[in-house]
Amino acid sequence: MIIKKEAAKILLALHRSDDKTIDVAKLNTEAVEELNLSGLVRFPIPAKIELTYTGAIVADVLARVEDKIEKIEDWKESFKWVSSEVIAMIDAAAKNKNKTTKVSQEPLAIRGFADEKGELTQEALDLYDAYMKTEPELVIDAKLAEYIRKSPMGPTDAHYLPIEGNNKDLLEAMRLIAYSVPHGDYFTFTELGQAVKETLTLAGWANEGAVLDLSILESIAAIADGEEVDVETEIELEALGYLHDVDTLSKGGLKALEVYRILKDRVEKPLKSFAIEKEEVETLKTIQKIWEEKYPSNPEETPTFDEIKRELVDRKVREYKKILEKYGRRLDEMPKKKQEIAKKFGEAKDMLKWFEENFDLREYLYSLEAFGLISEGEDSKGRAIYYVTDAGRRVIEDQMDERSIHSWSVKTLTISNKIFSSPNKEWILEARKERILGTFEPSASGLLYEELACNEKMPFMTRFEADIFKMIPDSGMACEEILDESLGEEERTRRIEALDKLEAKGFIEILPDGHVIETEYGKLMDEAMSAVPSGFGAPINPTIYRVVKAIAETGSMYVKEQKVRIMPQNIKEAIKKSGLSKESFEKAYVAAREAKYLGQNSVNEAGLKMLEAVEKLNAYCN
Repeated sequence: MIIKKEAAKILLALHRSDDKTIDVAKLNTEAVEELNLSGLVRFPIPAKIELTYTGAIVADVLARVEDKIEKIEDWKESFKWVSSEVIAMIDAAAKNKNKTTKVSQEPLAIRGFADEKGELTQEALDLYDAYMKTEPELVIDAKLAEYIRKSPMGPTDAHYLPIEGNNKDLLEAMRLIAYSVPHGDYFTFTELGQAVKETLTLAGWANEGAVLDLSILESIAAIADGEEVDVETEIELEALGYLHDVDTLSKGGLKALEVYRILKDRVEKPLKSFAIEKEEVETLKTIQKIWEEKYPSNPEETPTFDEIKRELVDRKVREYKKILEKYGRRLDEMPKKKQEIAKKFGEAKDMLKWFEENFDLREYLYSLEAFGLISEGEDSKGRAIYYVTDAGRRVIEDQMDERSIHSWSVKTLTISNKIFSSPNKEWILEARKERILGTFEPSASGLLYEELACNEKMPFMTRFEADIFKMIPDSGMACEEILDESLGEEERTRRIEALDKLEAKGFIEILPDGHVIETEYGKLMDEAMSAVPSGFGAPINPTIYRVVKAIAETGSMYVKEQKVRIMPQNIKEAIKKSGLSKESFEKAYVAAREAKYLGQNSVNEAGLKMLEAVEKLNAYCN
């Protein structure tokens, strides 16, 4: 949806017209086209336009704010009263008790959508409701198709969109592209837009006329369903490249089916993201190194916890020796966190103790398993060992330079799969810094992490992350409240890292305007973890999850009690089903009981809620 100066005039004219229709002959053609594709006006007869149901709501909203904002006549030609980024800011505020943030307050206020108290106006809520109910048109002719083909996929700078008439406004009207919050400096093709763009690289070839619209998609869907269509339609679809051999869908036809599905479903999907810290990359590589370099010559040397720790201690000692040699007395030039560790290293006499005080191997392993990069199993001696998964090997191949990848970078790519797919300017800059986003589109590395973000995950939350998670109410809050300026640099950094990991793991979502909300999965996990005693430590981890899941799958459900009971003699079967060593299973079993997920030989309501939450987390996964 897009409304600029000329379109706003037309909306008000229609709103105030006696018969609610206007002859189009003297109207701005481009503005009419944008309103029509936005789903706000229609043609009852070819020469006249009228408001649609939601168009009438939007026109009424404009009439109500007209006297409170800058005069429409004075608007710059480039000013957008309504646009993808404006709707995204309203959406974010609506999810947080209608409160704006320092990012969104001014842009919304100048449009009549936020009041002086920092809350959405009724007009903003009415517009939002109309937007959600509006079904934009999809009409792409040969000229616009060529424009789409040569436009970069994004996310990238908005100035890379070619300026050809009002083509870019038509794409925004049809919700094929979205601009970044708050000022639209960057853009990206949305999920629908990406599917359309991919379709047009395979089909839609013509010199003139419609090449992709609803009627074409409906005909393609009918053929896919085995229904008969008339010969003329088949000839047209084959000429456009959607069919071959008369009634077989081509690659372009199959991709067009995906466009049709997205267009019709319009399902709001949860945000998928991913994050990995440099130390976790090192841990991953260490596990692989043990398998490749030690195990072949000595099968006794497998990646147990102790063996991994030995290798990592040696690695970190070498790393920090080099740091001290390089920086010497200039340690204050380093990031604060690394600076402190380096100073402690220079004073340390016991390297193992220094490692254990500054690095948490157990957390690294849990995090790697939560994202599906490793899997805990057992060796022939019944010891707990770790295997690198296929996904883990792909990360190792990418991580030659061993760098952290953050959620705010990855979601720059994955946010396009949501209905409100406007990214944030800072996310895009961070994604470029982490080299997952190139100048015009995702890098090969970015495509990898975008794919991994959509893989199944297991639950994991550290103790500190749990403390931050508890600060976030059901209604959400602004990140600036969690990252208060009065906090020291070190504490603010810790909190930023915790928020990033909580989002990557699916518990929260940080919206483009700076609000943070619990996801549906996060809310369920909040309930499941409510009985975990304070001071317990990490309230959930992959090993506890695997134990609870194995017992639930082995036992029998007692509906009235909301429990799954398991007979003591079936515990062996549960251990086998979990894939864990006997020792790991038993330790996690005790921890799960202390965390109140398990009772005496049973999975209780909290445990079942946790399993339900993980199912929600992994909905829409690869």
